[in-house]
Parts: sequence; C-alpha cells; structure tokens
Amino acid sequence: MYHRGMKLHALLVSDYMTPNPIVVGPEDPLMRAIEIIRLRGVRRLPVTVGGRLVGLVTEGDLKRAEPSTLTDSEAHFNRVMEETPLSRIMIHDPVTTTADAPLLEAADILLNTKYGALPVVTGGRVVGILTDNDLIRALVDVLREAKGTQG
Repeated sequence: MYHRGMKLHALLVSDYMTPNPIVVGPEDPLMRAIEIIRLRGVRRLPVTVGGRLVGLVTEGDLKRAEPSTLTDSEAHFNRVMEETPLSRIMIHDPVTTTADAPLLEAADILLNTKYGALPVVTGGRVVGILTDNDLIRALVDVLREAKGTQG
C-alpha cells in the first residue's frame, strides 16, 4: 500500500498483487473454470500442476471456446464443456512477474503487451496474480495521496 513519503519506484508487485489466487489444473474441464469465474467474480485463472505454473486461462478464452447455444443443443453444450480440458485452450507459458519486482516494471509489461494480468511466481510456484484492477487500485492510492499532500 502506498503512503506519504514512499517513493513510487519503491512500490513492489507484492504491495498490490492478489495473493493466493484460485488455480485450476490443465485437465480440469472448461465447465469448472467457468463456474469458478462466475461464482468468484474473477476473470483469469492460473493453471498449475503441483503448484507450478503451466498456463493461464481467461474469461475471454472460455467464451471463445464455448459452443454456440443457438446452434447446438444444451446436452451438446454441456458435453463439450465437461469433456474438454483446459489444456486445450489455456495460454501456455504465460508471461510472469515476481513479488519483489518493481510495480512500475510489471505495469509497463501489462501496458505494452495488452495482457490483463500477470501471474506472480516464486521458484515457479504461483504466489499471486497482478491484474489490471490491482494497478488501478495502486493508481487510486497514489492519486489520493497526492491530493492529500496538496491540501
């Protein structure tokens, strides 16, 4: 969390990342990821095997993978969603950051790649996720603090 007197370059990914994100496995069905996204209100899920990051699946990836409910029966839709593993659609080897990386560096990666999130890893293990919403929260904190110092 940003506070008065703190240097902006001193902000770290760990200050704003979402720790211990919900993860899924590569063999989990698409339906499981959709249920988690809907129930938990998240848009991205790290994909892990034994705690190690192997991919990332996004809400957009899942929507693109869904069969059309207009042309297919509900039974077909459910079968595809239950039988298709996340490994078929996940982003393999996603770009990552570390908890001790400067927040500015991670924000720059997100800006230049147009990704919406970076999994945060330590020793290959997922410890958090830094999302566009986390960066907006950081911006709001910095702007509030700047406004407070102007009196």
